[in-house]
Amino acid sequence: MKILDMRSPVFHTYLFLSLLVWAPIFFFVDNSFVLSLALALIISLLLVFVMTRIAPGAVLRSLGSIPATEKQFPRLHNALDGICVNHGLDKPDVYVIESPNGNAAAVADKRSQAVVLTTGAIDSLDLIEIEGLLAQLVAKCLDTRLSKKTVEAFFLRFPLVAIFTGSKKYRNDVRLEDVKGAELTRYPPGVQRSLLALKGLGTEIEDAPRSTSHLWLMNPKGLDAEETHPSTEERVSAMEEL
Repeated sequence: MKILDMRSPVFHTYLFLSLLVWAPIFFFVDNSFVLSLALALIISLLLVFVMTRIAPGAVLRSLGSIPATEKQFPRLHNALDGICVNHGLDKPDVYVIESPNGNAAAVADKRSQAVVLTTGAIDSLDLIEIEGLLAQLVAKCLDTRLSKKTVEAFFLRFPLVAIFTGSKKYRNDVRLEDVKGAELTRYPPGVQRSLLALKGLGTEIEDAPRSTSHLWLMNPKGLDAEETHPSTEERVSAMEEL
């Protein structure tokens, strides 16, 4: 994570923490502006470093997901195995959320990735739709910035940070992931069908923090919330050209 990415909520958190730490050091410990500022910057850097290390796990837990075993969800694992083996990819960890609605997300740290699906999507989508959905999740996992996006989802939970930074900058990535998912399955209609099936189930995830919206295939706060995702119709229409 590059802390000097000035558009990142990580950087904004670093600045905010530095100010909070600097003030008591300057007024109560050392009245030297330069020394107190240097100490504040170092302490804040260490705090941000620790937070970036714990962020992926905290984001995954915030979704309320539990591990999905092959014994519990054989069809899901078989479909994911097929995509990963066919393309020589490492299989991500698999988690589920107990929800009748249809949605899915991907999270990552620097070493591994995980996909999260609702039980509503798993139970309701047919095999072609499941493969289309999983292909989109794998496409998300192939994004080298996914670990950065996951960390940012953690920092965006802080209100003062969220005021200055949002996840709208990743809106165009959704279209690219749709295209990549269609390439992975070699069957764009399967991806189209999966998007329409999720829309039909309802995409709201009640407990999902708004800060994680950019990690989901569909906006977890509802279909009318398009700040991080184009409309379903727009996404389906764009794949007609593939």
